Amino acid sequence: MSDDLQALAATASRHSDALFGRSLTPSALRVEPIARSTRGVYRVGPLDGSAPSLIAKQRAWATDATRGASMVQTSHEFALMTAVRQAMTAVGRADHTVPRAVLALADEGLIFMEQAGGGSVEHELRRWIVGRRSSRLIAELVRRCGEWLHTFAVRAPGAAWPAVDADADTILRAGRARHHIYCLIGLSGAELPGAMLAQVTRRLEAYRVDTGFRARIERALLHQLTPLAAYDPQGNTHGKYSVADVFADRDRVVPIDLEQAGKASLYLDAAYFLFQMAMSTRWRPLGARRAAASFRESFLRGRSPAGELDERVIDAFIGYYLVNSLRPGDGIAGMTARAYARQWLEDWLRRAGV
Repeated sequence: MSDDLQALAATASRHSDALFGRSLTPSALRVEPIARSTRGVYRVGPLDGSAPSLIAKQRAWATDATRGASMVQTSHEFALMTAVRQAMTAVGRADHTVPRAVLALADEGLIFMEQAGGGSVEHELRRWIVGRRSSRLIAELVRRCGEWLHTFAVRAPGAAWPAVDADADTILRAGRARHHIYCLIGLSGAELPGAMLAQVTRRLEAYRVDTGFRARIERALLHQLTPLAAYDPQGNTHGKYSVADVFADRDRVVPIDLEQAGKASLYLDAAYFLFQMAMSTRWRPLGARRAAASFRESFLRGRSPAGELDERVIDAFIGYYLVNSLRPGDGIAGMTARAYARQWLEDWLRRAGV
């Protein structure tokens, strides 16, 4: 076991009564990364299986200053998880929930939480790409994901978002400022299109996208987001409703990674999920565009059953997210992402009449 895993086992052992209901030595615990590609997230549980394993999420820091920021972020994430779970519990749907936050150790940048159960939507899409899942199964899965989002955004009461003092607010805002998704949380009305346009302009310039294409994207974005000035539905928002962060089994849909949850435009989550789903389906050798359209329809049947979200605005948000896929580099994956993003954006611009 590596030094990091040994240190985490020692920490879990010190708090094992609270975590697992009895005292356990470090050697009695299994600690393992949840995936090779995921840093700082581990599965921790008794070797004998006497209690369910938990997920441990640990932030790292390099200096005392960043350690202070990590402490604020850890405490805030724990409070957000608790607030979201309370809001979802109030609805009374056992199939729509989030993991319970069990314990936060802010001075160690560490949160222990329940496992989500099931597999991620991303994992199921990968199986569909190689023919191991049917399109019908994926359509039903994404409909259920849309339904969870409808429960959270529309049916659940407004979450009791944790209050933060001025110093903590400065730290949290600094973490969101340059992130193309997180920087939109909390914005509404005319503020929101302005922030989106500024991000798009900065990124397209940095990616050296030709000026004509850039100008068309900027015009379409402003035009298609016009309805937000008159009506911008705000409510409970996950903050990054990603196919990698939504888990499901037969009984439940359980999103994870709630560190940016808050009150925001209800378009933010729905469009991000659709953007990610479209980017995932591009790897299917045949029928990718048709499948993406079908999955989109299924998702919106769950998320927007009465057609309450304007699809022109949804497409503007998807276009905004896709601009990030135009960045240079990343080998073959980056090349295919740029090609797909460019084609989607061209189609969107034609529909927008730009």
